[in-house]
Amino acid sequence: MDWDDLRIFLAIARAGKVSEAARQLELDHSTVSRRLANLETRLAIRLFDRAGRRLSINAAGEQLMRTAERLESTLLSDIAVLEAMQGSRVGTVRIGVPEGLGVGYIAGRMGALAETYPEIALELVALPQNYSLAAREVDIAITLDRPEFGNIAVRKLTDYALQFFGTETYFARHGRPVETGELSAHRLCGYIPQLLYTPLLDYLVFDGARLTPAIRSTSVVAHVEMVRSGAALGMLPVFMCANQPELRPILDASRIIRSYWLTVHEDLRGVERIRLISEALAQMARQDRALFMPD
Repeated sequence: MDWDDLRIFLAIARAGKVSEAARQLELDHSTVSRRLANLETRLAIRLFDRAGRRLSINAAGEQLMRTAERLESTLLSDIAVLEAMQGSRVGTVRIGVPEGLGVGYIAGRMGALAETYPEIALELVALPQNYSLAAREVDIAITLDRPEFGNIAVRKLTDYALQFFGTETYFARHGRPVETGELSAHRLCGYIPQLLYTPLLDYLVFDGARLTPAIRSTSVVAHVEMVRSGAALGMLPVFMCANQPELRPILDASRIIRSYWLTVHEDLRGVERIRLISEALAQMARQDRALFMPD
């Protein structure tokens, strides 16, 4: 069986659409469709149920997907051994991170990483979502939830603090709360409950009462701007506010702690470029511990 057919099949199975798989593989839509049709004809088995442009993998497809992923895993592991033998660092490393960490911390340090490792092409995916290492969405995943399952290597990157912030503009209009019990009388910003990608972001509960934000967004970067504009108070990561003097921390008793976890698929753990970037990210977080967890 042609490995390219299996590679294309895996991309379609993971994407759920031929068009998205074609985009990811940088191939023509017609080429991907034809290769899938050829594979199904050769096997004399339907691998997907069709519903318009959307494909739904069936039982036979799921079985082949498990087989193809085992082959992919073996291939990646063997390539990693070969690269290690040659001392090769050349290639791309894609890092998937939560939006706040990506925009508020890592993005500003990507240039230093690129200068240290000029032979490595770096890609930063900073979105409010979790990333799948099994589906090869990213090479390194940093998440709020500690991954518990899968063929993965996990380490804690860092703890970080969140606290309520406001501005003098807001305080002049609405007053400065001095205890958490007063927050219900203030305009708050926060997440959209139905669109939370992890329950760890559901932190607006104090003294047994759930606070309801008047202004909501899926983006923590948007929260920072909402607070900075003087429109609301907000629970923000302290490291994102460190260089914005207009953001004033309030209610020290409201401070909470969350963690970032760095995860790499075991298949790629031995790839030199991924090991180097993982170590560099961990070292940066250790050096900047006071930024994430100020006294």
